[in-house]
Amino acid sequence: MRRDTASESSNESFDHYFGTYPVAKNPAGEPPFYAAPGTPTINGLSAALLSHNPNQANPQRLDRSQAHTVDFDHGYTSEQKSFDGGLMDKFVQNDGHGNTQVMDYYDGNTVTAFWNYAQHFAMNDNYFGSNLAVNSSPGMAEHSPLGPEVE
Repeated sequence: MRRDTASESSNESFDHYFGTYPVAKNPAGEPPFYAAPGTPTINGLSAALLSHNPNQANPQRLDRSQAHTVDFDHGYTSEQKSFDGGLMDKFVQNDGHGNTQVMDYYDGNTVTAFWNYAQHFAMNDNYFGSNLAVNSSPGMAEHSPLGPEVE
């Protein structure tokens, strides 16, 4: 391995960008996304989580006209309340302050580049950090430019 490149978005969940990967809705007028044969599924938004989510609102698909979303509260206290002792069911009340968009997700028709990259590179869909900190970088736990080159 010569290079290790990580792309992450601050203050956005994995499910916000990849919740239904590799299945996109492909509505008319939006760039279609079709996964390559054999693309593995992820531990994302299952049918049960999409229709019977334990939060106050079920996740909804965001289309291209909704690509810009509001920045939700990402303070330490509100995040602790949202995590609700590991139940992960208070995001609407604490991070969204009643706005259900905090639960919503994009698919490959809106974040097409991310989904195309995912077709060729590894994804970190089962990463769970045990510490909450302002602008912490989970990638720092796995990536270091100082390590030896591995062939």
